[in-house]
Amino acid sequence: MDDPGLSASVLDTFLRLSLTEGFTVDHLRRLRSGGAPSPLPFAGVPPGSERSLLDKGRMSLDSPAAGDRVEAVREACARASIAIVAFGEREYPEPLLEIRGAPLVLYRAGPPWTGGVAVAVVGSRTPTAVGREFARVLAEELSAAGCVVVSGMARGVDAAAHRGALRGGGGTVAVLGCGVDVTYPPEHAGLRAEILEGGAIYSEYPPGSLPLPRRFPARNRIVSGLCAGVVVAEAPERSGALITARIALEQGREVMAVPGNPWFAHTAGSNRLLREGAAPVCSAVDVLDALGAPSPARDAGLKGRIIEFLSRKRHAGEISAALSSPLSELLPALMELEVANLVEKRPGDYYKRKS
Repeated sequence: MDDPGLSASVLDTFLRLSLTEGFTVDHLRRLRSGGAPSPLPFAGVPPGSERSLLDKGRMSLDSPAAGDRVEAVREACARASIAIVAFGEREYPEPLLEIRGAPLVLYRAGPPWTGGVAVAVVGSRTPTAVGREFARVLAEELSAAGCVVVSGMARGVDAAAHRGALRGGGGTVAVLGCGVDVTYPPEHAGLRAEILEGGAIYSEYPPGSLPLPRRFPARNRIVSGLCAGVVVAEAPERSGALITARIALEQGREVMAVPGNPWFAHTAGSNRLLREGAAPVCSAVDVLDALGAPSPARDAGLKGRIIEFLSRKRHAGEISAALSSPLSELLPALMELEVANLVEKRPGDYYKRKS
């Protein structure tokens, strides 16, 4: 739903300009100031094309064809219950207001951005089994600790991060390089539905936009821009996750990486980030410490009951049911007990008390 606080004429202008692909808030500011090109154009715009973007933007303001396209976009959003959120509206995510190349318009499926500590978990589309599982567990722990986990709904680490966040009981946000009504990759239709049950999907591209290769590097600035920090879970030397990490640094976000085997090509990129100064991450506690965020609330009573109950190996779901404690409360307590070396986590979400 469009924000009634923004005038219809301004929203129409923003929509017209945003449908010129690559046109951002920075371009609007230059258009208003006379159109002088910037010496450092946004990374998503090829060199030499910025003047062309400004000219296209000017033309769209009076173009009947652009007006027809805006109307078609509005109708498509209304049919699919997709919100149009323009820069400056109340529902526009506040963290994006400060980044370079902020999108003029976002399209959103699901509830509005609610704020809080947001962390991006990104990585390879073809991770190892260990890398995928670690990303899932890390996202689950972050979600249980109250963080919003943000990723790109791609194959591999992204999908694992979203699934982990959902298991942790918290919200998760996906940022797409296509329209929010387009399921990509196609096999993630079920994941998309799960995300929308408790989270949101954003894109700067209007409904029906196809997942073209050039759109994914551009969307990475939104993934990192929404967050206080970015965790690269596993990435080879050539990886879109490294683009996200570079943009995050430019945006002043914390960059973190999961250490990997130094002989393994799948982790060469994430290990390079560590050599360059990224904070190492081996648990959600490391992420919270790097961000200066409070650790999960300490519940000595619950932790004592957990220790007493774990006389043998038990599944997290079994512990939750037996102690009448929801996973959103149980998982942070288990995580603290792990860090304190009182509980050992076993494969498959099983836990056992240490002697």
